[in-house]
Amino acid sequence: MDNLEPRDDLWIVVIDTEHHYSVWPQDKRIPVSWKAAGFAGSRQECLAHIRDVWTDPRPLSLRSAMAGDARL
Repeated sequence: MDNLEPRDDLWIVVIDTEHHYSVWPQDKRIPVSWKAAGFAGSRQECLAHIRDVWTDPRPLSLRSAMAGDARL
């Protein structure tokens, strides 16, 4: 195993300001504009969690705009 490769069991789910999800190595600094989403596990467990919770892949700004239009 390459020392630069993260171990498969050290991943977290992260979310950005538009509510896009991703997995991130637990031992690496989370990039600016992303934050921990409260789930950690193996990479596969994190991907499964994302499949369960990310039911609407549209950006948050688009969902908010469409919800605003629906109220007119």
